[in-house]
Amino acid sequence: MANVRIDAQGVPKAPVYEGTTPVLHRAGLTGADAADPANASDGLDCIGYRNVRFDLDSSGSVDLTALTVQLLVWNAIAGKYFRGAERRFDEDDLAANPIPSLEAEVRGAIVFLKVVQATATSLSISVFASLS
Repeated sequence: MANVRIDAQGVPKAPVYEGTTPVLHRAGLTGADAADPANASDGLDCIGYRNVRFDLDSSGSVDLTALTVQLLVWNAIAGKYFRGAERRFDEDDLAANPIPSLEAEVRGAIVFLKVVQATATSLSISVFASLS
């Protein structure tokens, strides 16, 4: 059973979600990914956690006007990543917030955040991840 909070009468109140300290998932990205990673070791192991939050620090980029990222999920039987949800940040999104974040339900999988497309004079992106 999941951890739950107990009130003064011993009645369960709600699940307890424990988050992790953010870790560096990817650093120093200067362009879109040409291909999917070849093996699970490049991914983020989310065993024991339901959700992941990716924080994308693009503050080192110059004239970033478009960014598309996609969640990849490792399939151990097939021995490769399968493509999941994709998110596009347009010029207005990035102007309002050059350090966007996104959350995904991962259910304990090994995942990887792929940069599908980026438009910038100079691109510099780091991706941080925290689990809950």
